[in-house]
Amino acid sequence: MNLREGTRRLALLLGAVGAILGGFVSYLELQSILNQKERHDKFERLAASEVVQQLRKSFEVPELRSSQNPAPAKFDLSKGRVCPLDATDDSGCFTEVDKGGIKTIYWTKEFGVESIETEDGKTLYPTPAPNRWLYLFAAILPALGFALPWGLIRAVGWVGAGFLASTK
Repeated sequence: MNLREGTRRLALLLGAVGAILGGFVSYLELQSILNQKERHDKFERLAASEVVQQLRKSFEVPELRSSQNPAPAKFDLSKGRVCPLDATDDSGCFTEVDKGGIKTIYWTKEFGVESIETEDGKTLYPTPAPNRWLYLFAAILPALGFALPWGLIRAVGWVGAGFLASTK
């Protein structure tokens, strides 16, 4: 029995299986990263669109924001912003738009975009852009999948060979 050659072949076989599994996990991770980037880009594009900017400017009228004037009514339809009756801090306010691919915009109390409902019925939320390190991680997963089992088998074989070696 040749322990050295058998260990080498076993290490290569398990390394190849690990590389295949690492490639599969890499594919799944890359799909997740690309979906997150797509959601981020779509929300940012719609939140920065001309429609949203015009609506935000119409809400930020200086005379409505001053502390001397009373707060605007909850259903101030002249501005196109509707808030729930039980909202005390202007949370949950929304605007029906129906143009530019946007059906409804949900606002934060600082007139930021909380979420956007598109005309096709999807709701987009602010999603952080994926970290660039995730792309590198997805790229090295097949190499890790090979190196970990290969190195582990080689190390176990090396230790085992030390116990089986005859003293001369």
